Amino acid sequence: MDCVDSAQVANLASHVVCIVQPTDWRIYITPALVALSIFIAILAILNTRAVARQKATLDLIEKTESTEHYRKLNDAFSELRRGAGFGHLHDPADDDTKVARQAVADYLNHYELVSIGILENILDQKIYRAWMEGPFVRDWNAAADFVQRERWKQRDDGSWAYYHKHFEHYQTLSTRWSGDARRLNSKTGGPPAPQEAGGPGAEPLPTSSADQRVEADDVGQEPEAKG
Repeated sequence: MDCVDSAQVANLASHVVCIVQPTDWRIYITPALVALSIFIAILAILNTRAVARQKATLDLIEKTESTEHYRKLNDAFSELRRGAGFGHLHDPADDDTKVARQAVADYLNHYELVSIGILENILDQKIYRAWMEGPFVRDWNAAADFVQRERWKQRDDGSWAYYHKHFEHYQTLSTRWSGDARRLNSKTGGPPAPQEAGGPGAEPLPTSSADQRVEADDVGQEPEAKG
């Protein structure tokens, strides 16, 4: 029935409502263009963030490779890794050993900070891994015994607590990148003997909510990656 020309419909106009279904495909153009614009904008934002991560990672690599401070830390760590090891640093007997201990701690802290940046999607994992994977895992394995000893802290009552959060992000990334990377937890090595209990860093740490949630048998598991 023609809703425009029919006399019958005209007579019944007060009783009949005609619904005309649109058939012109052009009415969909505007919503489609809006959706496409949103999609392009999202891609642009993601690309901008990716480029920023890549630039930050390259800047970090360049800075650590060229900065005199980091070069000295690397030299100090490498000399101990190839020679005397790190065991004597837990309770340094002289100023030179104290300086060496601080250098090792600063060197590992750099790796931990980089690991946090990668796991939090602030730094670009692909670029950093392509440049540093070998030394990154090698240095973790070399320092694993030192880290394990540093994780054990003696409470005021004489009991021992295992603080898995010491360099946990560095461990996470190392074990993710290589099956040869050492996994540390409370069962990897027990607390030190009484005569080895002193030294810098031996004092107990404040209890955090994260420590309360993690039982000793659960340590060494990978934290959830971000992004």
